[in-house]
Amino acid sequence: MTISSHERLDKVAVSDMIVRKRAARDAGRWSKMAASYHQDSSVEISWFTGSGAQFTAATEQMADSPPYTFHQMGASALTISGDRALVDSNCTIHAFTALEGVEVDVVSYCRLQWRAQHSGSRWLIAGLRSIYIRDMLAPVNPQQVPELDLVLLAGFRPLYRYIAYLAGKGGLTVRDDLPGVESA
Repeated sequence: MTISSHERLDKVAVSDMIVRKRAARDAGRWSKMAASYHQDSSVEISWFTGSGAQFTAATEQMADSPPYTFHQMGASALTISGDRALVDSNCTIHAFTALEGVEVDVVSYCRLQWRAQHSGSRWLIAGLRSIYIRDMLAPVNPQQVPELDLVLLAGFRPLYRYIAYLAGKGGLTVRDDLPGVESA
């Protein structure tokens, strides 16, 4: 299959836009993050459902309170058709915080599915959805283990149980029907 130089340039532009959007989010550059989204965009992740503009505002509002999060982006598969693109990316999300006085790292493995649209002279994010695979909680000091509410924890799906637990401790609600990869 031969890829045209135009399609190759579009793939580079879409990949760059997504990496820059995630970097802007993790660095707290809210105007750059907001500028990545199409005006009619939609975002559906563990703690949020709404537009890209609303997601940026909600993320900025939460930025100064725990947990501190960052994203490790992995390889992406891109498909471009005219002025639209689909991107499927590996992602590991880290959330550093304290639970019951113990420092922890909540690690979530997921796939981020992006829809992009060419608008004017650039590509913008038209949609973002997370597909959850599994998460885990690790104490920063392995000799300290937080006392978790096991009854509450058991009520969450294993795909994102620790993210949901953290969100609940922070006053947020995580739906129990998020897309995910159920293990056998």
